[in-house]
Amino acid sequence: MRMSQLILVIILISSTAFGSDFLINSKIDSLSHLIKENEHDTLKVKALIALSEILYISDLDTVINLSEEVTLICNANLENDLIASERRSFLMAKSAAYNNIGFIYDDKGDVIKALEYYHKSLSIREELDDKKGIAVSLNNIGIIYIKQGEPEQALEYYLKSLKVKQQLEDYKSMATSLNNIAAVYKELGNPEKAIEYYTKSLLIREEIKDEKGIAVTLNNIGTLYKDRGSLDTALNYYAKALDIREKIGDDRGLTNTLSNIGRVAFLKENYLQAEKYGIKALDVANNLGYLERIKDASYLLSEVYEQQKKWEKAFEMKSLYILIKDSVKNKKTELELIKQKSKYDLEKVIKEKEILTKENDIKTLLNAKNRTLAIAFILAFILALAIIFFIYRENKKKDLINNLLSKQKEDALKQNDDKIVLLKEIHHRVKNSLQVVSSLIRLQSSEVDDVKVVKMFEETQNRVLSIAKLHEQLYSSENLKEIDIKQHFLPLINDLVEEYKVATKIDLDLNIVEVKMGAETLVPLGLIINEMISNSLKYAFKDRDTGVIKIHINYIEKKTYEMIIGDNGIGMSKDFNFENSNSLGTQLIQIFTEQLNGSIERLKEEGTVFRIIFEKQEK
Repeated sequence: MRMSQLILVIILISSTAFGSDFLINSKIDSLSHLIKENEHDTLKVKALIALSEILYISDLDTVINLSEEVTLICNANLENDLIASERRSFLMAKSAAYNNIGFIYDDKGDVIKALEYYHKSLSIREELDDKKGIAVSLNNIGIIYIKQGEPEQALEYYLKSLKVKQQLEDYKSMATSLNNIAAVYKELGNPEKAIEYYTKSLLIREEIKDEKGIAVTLNNIGTLYKDRGSLDTALNYYAKALDIREKIGDDRGLTNTLSNIGRVAFLKENYLQAEKYGIKALDVANNLGYLERIKDASYLLSEVYEQQKKWEKAFEMKSLYILIKDSVKNKKTELELIKQKSKYDLEKVIKEKEILTKENDIKTLLNAKNRTLAIAFILAFILALAIIFFIYRENKKKDLINNLLSKQKEDALKQNDDKIVLLKEIHHRVKNSLQVVSSLIRLQSSEVDDVKVVKMFEETQNRVLSIAKLHEQLYSSENLKEIDIKQHFLPLINDLVEEYKVATKIDLDLNIVEVKMGAETLVPLGLIINEMISNSLKYAFKDRDTGVIKIHINYIEKKTYEMIIGDNGIGMSKDFNFENSNSLGTQLIQIFTEQLNGSIERLKEEGTVFRIIFEKQEK
C-alpha cells in the first residue's frame, strides 16, 4: 500500500457518518411524534420499543427509561379486564422491554442485573408459550455466561435454546445455535465436539441453501484446524469459504477469509502468498472502510515484510496498524457524540409538546365566556413583571458579584479540563513514541547476524513495549494517575507468552489483586514481571510438553504488597544468588525491586519461584 493509500485511510477514519446520523434522527423524530400523538397504549408501547432498538447504540440510559415506561403502561393495562389478545399483546411488549433492559445492563457490565431482567423476560415468554421469544432469552443468557468466562453454564442455555428452535423447525436459527455451541466446545478445549457441531450447522445451512451461513461455518472450521496446527486442512476450508463469499459478494466476510488464508501462508513460511492475500484483504477492507479488518491485514503484512526484510513497507504497515488500533478505541468518543445528539432531539420533542400545551391553554382561556378573568390574569402578569424588574434593580450589585464568582469557577473548571486533555495527550504521545522506538529497535536488529545480539535487541524491545502499554492504558483510563493492575497485567502477560511462541503448552496461574496503582509503581513492577516471565519462557521448559507460569500479587498491609512469581520448570541452580549474577536481566530485577523499596527471596518450591515484597510508591 502506497503512502497515498495510507492518507486515504486516515481521511476515512476521521470522517463522520453524516448520512447514517440523518437517517437515525429521522426515525427518532417519527417515532417520538407517534408516541406523543397516539392515545392507544398498544401502539404507544410498540413505538417505544422500536425507539429503544434505534437508541441502544447511542443512548443506553434513555433506552432503560423508555423500556421502564413500557413496563409501567403494560402493568397499568394488565390490571384491567382485557380480552385474551390484548392481554397477550401487553405481556409480549413487557417481555421485550425486560429483554432490552437486560441487554443494556449486559452492555454496562452489570451481569447480575442483566441476568435478572433476562430471566424476567424468559418467565413471561414461558407463561405465553412464546417459543421464539424463549429461544432468544435462553440464547441471551448463554451469551452472558460466555462473557463471564463460564462456558459450561453458557453451553447449558445454548442447548436449551437449540431444543426450542428444533421444536419450531427454525432451521436457520438452529444452524446459528449449533455454530455457537461449537464455539463453546472449542473454548472448553474439546475440538472433537466442536467439529461435530460445526458439521451439523454446515449440513443444515447447505440443506436450506444459506450460502452466507455456509461460508461462516467453513471459515470457523478452518480456524479450528489452524489453531490445532493442521494448516493444509484449514486452508482447504478457507478456500471453500472464499469461493462462496466471492460468489455472493460478501465483502465483509471476504476480508476475514483473505486474512485467514494469508495467516496460514505465513505460518507455512510461504511469504509471497501471505503478502498476496494480505494485500487483497487490505484492499477490500479499505473499500468498505472496515477498520477491524484493516487492522488485521496491516498487522499480517507488517510481519510478512519483516520476514522479507522490506523494512520500509514493514514500518509503513506497522504504523497503519497502530493508527487503526487507536482509531477503533476512539469510536467510543463518536458514539458519545451521537448519544448527546439523540438526547438533544428527544428534549426538543418534549419542549415542543410543552409549548403546544401552553398555547392551547391560552387559546382556551381567551375563547372562554368570562374574558374578564383573562384580562385580570394579564394585568396580574404585568404587575408581576414590574415587581421582578424592581427586585432585579435593587439586587443588581449582588448579581454582579455572583457572576464574578461564577466566572472564576468556570475558569477554574476549564483550566482543570485543559490539564486533563494535556495529560491524556502526553500519555498518548509517549505511547506512540515508545512504539516507534520498538519498531526502530526491530529494524536495527535485522542488520545484525549475531544471534546473541539479536536476542538482546528483542529483550530490549519487550521492555520498551511493556512501558508503552502502560501509557496506552493511562490515556484510555478515566483516572489518568492510576489504573487497575489486574486489567493492566493480564493482557501484558498473555501477549508476552504469545510473543515467545514456545513449543511447550503454557498454562498461566494468575491471581492478581484488584487495586489501582500509578506509573511510578507499575513501570518497575511491569519490567520485573517482563524479565521473570521471559527467563521462564527461554530456559524453564526445554524438552517439556507442558509448563505452568505462576504470578500472584496480594495485599499485605498499608502500602505493602507481595508478589509470588515463577514456574514449575527444570529449575535454576540451587547455588543461584542475585548478588553473584552478572546477567543484565537479574541486575535489572534487583534495581527495579530496590526502586519499589522491596526485597526478593527464592522459595523452596518445584521449579523456580521467587517472593518479592514491594511498596506502592504513590501517596
